Amino acid sequence: MLKIIVRRTLLWSNICLVAALLLSTFLPGINPGKCWPAGFSGFFFPVLFPLCFLYTCVWAWYKKRKYVLMNIMAILCAVPAALTTWGVHIFRKNIISKETNSRQFTLMTYNTSSMGLERYVTDKDKEAAIYNAIASGSPDILCMQEFYTNDTPGKDQHMQRIKSAGNYPYHYFTGDKIHWESWHYGIVLFSRYPVIAASAIPCGESETGSGSTFLRADIAIKGDTIRVFAVHLISYMFKGEDYENMKASKGTGLVYKMRSTFRARSTQALQLAALVAESPYPAIVCGDFNDTPVSFTYKTISHNMQDAFLKTGVGWGRTLSYLSPSLRIDYILAQPPLTVHASKVFHPRPSEHFPVMACLSLKKN
Repeated sequence: MLKIIVRRTLLWSNICLVAALLLSTFLPGINPGKCWPAGFSGFFFPVLFPLCFLYTCVWAWYKKRKYVLMNIMAILCAVPAALTTWGVHIFRKNIISKETNSRQFTLMTYNTSSMGLERYVTDKDKEAAIYNAIASGSPDILCMQEFYTNDTPGKDQHMQRIKSAGNYPYHYFTGDKIHWESWHYGIVLFSRYPVIAASAIPCGESETGSGSTFLRADIAIKGDTIRVFAVHLISYMFKGEDYENMKASKGTGLVYKMRSTFRARSTQALQLAALVAESPYPAIVCGDFNDTPVSFTYKTISHNMQDAFLKTGVGWGRTLSYLSPSLRIDYILAQPPLTVHASKVFHPRPSEHFPVMACLSLKKN
């Protein structure tokens, strides 16, 4: 009797697992602005996919061929989503080092969480970790989201410090938010190559500044031009009262706030994808998408683009230091005219986000 109960429990839990895996695989293809549950589905994929393998092994041990086949079919359907979640280049040398006299260049993207500023006081450990990561990578192009700098003498003049320390003669700052006339927040790009044109393209509203514009910059590199989009898509920005209002009426509840974020982020993704498609130059998109690889956001923006991590990396490529070891939400995407040679996720401590860096090149046009 106990064996029957165990097997039935296994079977029904497996059926639920397969259904959840298929939903997690295919729902992200739907715009969550129109069907909000699609916005949640991709979060669970990194757990559901391995579990399906586990159930396959269990049924193989029980010699239940039809249940094994059920799981194998679900796994095969989910393979495309798995290949956007995990890097599989186990035996590839993935070392970022530019070849001498080559057309290669390096680019880093980093959500700096206001350069360690918390409640108007700088956490010196976080600030030091940020500067150490930048120095370690020494990228030719550095894109930073949630960037903060201060014009007041004696305050955190990060703009000048980074330009000087990294030898960056060119930069562009969106300046999305100004506080007390000298506290500046937004997205910034530093470059050792000439920035021939740059602009901030409105894409929404954000209390923190970053997330309200896309930074677009045309950069001349060794006789050719590329277009870089540095972005920070809207996040949930949960606060203590959001959890207290979880069951509140429409307009104030936590679920409603998430639905609104899904809608806004999907709109930003569509806008960004259109800007990339219109680019007269080979384009790179980098930044914090605030969404997983199995999501409408990622699918929309990455269409016809190369994910630097997936091209060269292995494992999850985690870029967020908390919540889950599988969260990769910071990306470097490049159009096919660009070649991805290597990529790396740095792990500075303490840091909320981990910076991502890639070595790329563009054949002379």
